[in-house]
Amino acid sequence: MRLATPVGSAYNKKVFFGGTEAWAIGLRQRAHRTRRAVRVKGAQVGRMRQIIEFLLIVVLLLALIGATFWPLARGITLGLDLQGGFELLYTIEPLDGGAVTPELLKQTETVLQNRINVLGVAEPIIEPEPPNRIRVQLPGVTNADEARKMLSAEARLSFRKVTMDNQNQIVEESPDLLTGADLKEGAAKVVFSDRTNAPIVSIAVKDPKKLEEITRSIPHGDPRYRLGIFLDDRPISLPTVNATITNGQAVIEGGFTVEEARNLAGLLNAGALPVKMTELSYASVSPTLGQAALMRGIEAGVAALIFIALFMLIVYRLPGFVAVITLLAYVYLIFFFLWGIRVTLTLPGIAALILGMGMAVDANIITDERIKDELRSGKSIPSALKAGSRRSLLTIIDAHVTTLIAGIVLFVMGGASAIRGFAVILILSTVLNLVTNVGLARFLLHLLISSGRFGRLGFFGVKEREVRAS
Repeated sequence: MRLATPVGSAYNKKVFFGGTEAWAIGLRQRAHRTRRAVRVKGAQVGRMRQIIEFLLIVVLLLALIGATFWPLARGITLGLDLQGGFELLYTIEPLDGGAVTPELLKQTETVLQNRINVLGVAEPIIEPEPPNRIRVQLPGVTNADEARKMLSAEARLSFRKVTMDNQNQIVEESPDLLTGADLKEGAAKVVFSDRTNAPIVSIAVKDPKKLEEITRSIPHGDPRYRLGIFLDDRPISLPTVNATITNGQAVIEGGFTVEEARNLAGLLNAGALPVKMTELSYASVSPTLGQAALMRGIEAGVAALIFIALFMLIVYRLPGFVAVITLLAYVYLIFFFLWGIRVTLTLPGIAALILGMGMAVDANIITDERIKDELRSGKSIPSALKAGSRRSLLTIIDAHVTTLIAGIVLFVMGGASAIRGFAVILILSTVLNLVTNVGLARFLLHLLISSGRFGRLGFFGVKEREVRAS
């Protein structure tokens, strides 16, 4: 016989509320599982995003290097030892017999620069060497005799009255009536004679009245009396005066070729040397020898890069892979700045570049070894990365600061262009090392480790038994 349970009894209430409580507990459990799944999914998405960021940075970097490296490399100015040319060393003496001053050295440098511009040399190097020497390097110049003649010519232009004999020889000449200092700056130019179509040099004087008085004082049309034009006390033109020149314009006729007329105009525009220059030494490098040296330097750099990359990959695994990427970025930035600030690259400069590659890898090795030490002590990989990076930073900065000081001392006190070129690239390498192989390397390694996909010690060149032994 079944006994009926009264509605609203304690038993019914217990059954009702007990079922409600079970339902609520199940609901909370499902919500918890949902939230946990969302967190796991979010973490997975975050880790995947870090991998994508790493790949994106590497791909963009490699694409940039592949697209622009060779144009940058071809645009770098090569020094004398890499493209051929010649070097001259002069000693200078003031024309008035006084002492050589820094201002006189600077003035001589300016005149030489103007003369070299006539030769069309793209990147000459003119280095005053106190107290009384000046060194000139002309990369890419093949006609050394012409260049030496133009550089050493004093280019002292003077106008004098001269008297000729029946054999057309000078028998009498006056003191200087006009000099190169009386010419308008930059006014000398090559023109062609209306009569003979031969190249001549047109000049203009600052004060036309001076030329007017001189030409008025010379008998017109008489071939015995002429206006002599002298360059370094050598007559280059002896024209007969047919009329008074009132406009301050004159021409120099001397049977010139077009090249000779262009060089003369360039010398007059450059100005006279304020000193007497005596050649002390001359050195020449053939273009063939320069190209051979360049190829050897490139081969040495490529070989160093390959061996360094293999060493880092074999010994340090994942951090070594990151080091290779940042090393490529370092080399690219070096060439970018050499191109951008117009530094002349020489063989010592290539040596400094390769030395900088070794310094770059050294910074990575210090950091990677610190990380391995932290892993051997039993720390997790993220903790080891943080501790190893922090403990290695001071050592790396100390090493780079001392190298930077050495580079600055070389640049300031080195004197010779080869030493200063080495110092410039050494300084540049030191700064870029800190940017790429400290900053960029740590950022990329952090992305990889934070992704959670490189949690095995083998990725860092550490074995399990090394951790247990510690």
